[in-house]
Amino acid sequence: MSRNLVELIRRHHAVEAPTALEVLKAAMDDHGELTDADRERAAALSGLPEAAVFGVSTFYDDLLAPRGERHVRVCTGTACFAAAGDAPVARLSADLGIAPGERAEDRSVSLAETVCLGFCHSSPAVRVGEVVDAGPGALDRAVSGETRPAPEPDWESVLPEPVLTRPGGWHGLRRALDTLGRERLLAEVEAAEVRGRGGAGFPAGAKWSFAAKAAGPEKFIVANGDEGDPGSYIDKYLMERSPELLLEGMALAGFAVGAAHGFVLCRSEYPLSKPALELEAARAREEGLLGTGILGTDFDFDVTIIEGAGSYVVGEETALLACVQGLRGTVSARPPFPAERGIYGMPTVVNNVETLCNIPFVAARGAEAYRALSPDTETAGSKLVCFNERFARPSVYEVPFGMTVRELCEDVAGGLAGGAEIKAVQIGGPLGGILPASLLDTRFDFEPLAAVGCMVGHGSILAFDQATDMREVARHLLRFGAEESCGKCFPCRIGLRRAHEEFATDAPVDRARLEELLEALELGSLCAHGGGMPAPLRSLLTHFPEELGLR
Repeated sequence: MSRNLVELIRRHHAVEAPTALEVLKAAMDDHGELTDADRERAAALSGLPEAAVFGVSTFYDDLLAPRGERHVRVCTGTACFAAAGDAPVARLSADLGIAPGERAEDRSVSLAETVCLGFCHSSPAVRVGEVVDAGPGALDRAVSGETRPAPEPDWESVLPEPVLTRPGGWHGLRRALDTLGRERLLAEVEAAEVRGRGGAGFPAGAKWSFAAKAAGPEKFIVANGDEGDPGSYIDKYLMERSPELLLEGMALAGFAVGAAHGFVLCRSEYPLSKPALELEAARAREEGLLGTGILGTDFDFDVTIIEGAGSYVVGEETALLACVQGLRGTVSARPPFPAERGIYGMPTVVNNVETLCNIPFVAARGAEAYRALSPDTETAGSKLVCFNERFARPSVYEVPFGMTVRELCEDVAGGLAGGAEIKAVQIGGPLGGILPASLLDTRFDFEPLAAVGCMVGHGSILAFDQATDMREVARHLLRFGAEESCGKCFPCRIGLRRAHEEFATDAPVDRARLEELLEALELGSLCAHGGGMPAPLRSLLTHFPEELGLR
């Protein structure tokens, strides 16, 4: 991001002042479209140039499509694709008489696509206003104006003693303040080897150590709640069912590195997440667990809850920090890394929601107890996994590392509904490789999955049944990748569109050209969006070449 813009923000704003993005979101909520007057007002309040505000207003999905009295958003995520293909978009467009991105002339209704609503367990999903409906009849109800909140399955743990699927009690923070102190807390987190649960698996303790040693008058903690991977809804469950775990994890991170404030960026596609976090934060302040002088000590820490505006790439940490500051969610080159220069140019720890929710157990019980949660593997801790609607028992489950993917799919999630046969599973989101049924005995862990071209990622397990056309899967993934590119680097901006064009028609795919595009994406992209999108395509080329229509 531009350092000049960050300095402007820093000069004009306290931590909780509204950003340009927040002003624009409020205007969109108020009258369903953005005007030049809205942009001028956002510029005046934020201190940003009008050109910068215009860039923000044209970047995020939530600010683009005009809204009618009923704003219908249909999910086009991979779980909904696996359940119904492209039919939900075509059906709603035909019945409402408008295309995605359009509003009826009388302003009564509007239609937009969205990725993803986090109801992958009950696809297809649709959102009207603040209500998310899903499953059988959801599209009919969206057309008739009778949308109702879809039920969500309970989460479960297969561990002898649940860690992430039971309410938190702030015991870790109490022990850290009473007994451990900053240095011992940081040492415990490093010894526990808590690997990041959002993608790359980078050790949380290493990030914390970098930030603790970094020079700066202020430091910040940022929770990445922008769980944009289609097929994933783990962070949604954590933010809405156990927000106290996340807030305690953030406070522990703040205590360890010397930060007094944190931000949570949650997805606008999850309308219940921000209210749940704000309610829990208010309760924690009343009980002296957040704010100044926490639990009678000299430790101060508080949080600000921010809602995004529709952008997958904002899940990348530098784009996330830009969004938190109200700017376009574009990726920045690293170094410097956020631990050295992040929010407002200050040292910043950025962790995924699930990563931070692991920390209270480490602080309360210690590194050895944490490592014992997965006794049959080198990876410490437990992992939340979630399954899509194709399974008999789709939900979020807490499991140890080291189980096989087959055991997770068949024993935990009950196999596919109706006795259908798995053709392949995609693990960890759209940047994850696709595992064919012949490799389901691969262990669910970082190194074993990497060895077969896959990754743990967020922990989603998304099944395709035998009726799935894998060429259509490739087309779907590349369309998603092309549309969600932030556009900053040309290998990603252009390469993903060119790759999608190879599959957009019925013509044979030029394999040599596709391989060149994938190599350019891997070697030349600025972040993991472009660099990671080749992974599922390489899986398809390896395991399903006959279905791709190659020449």
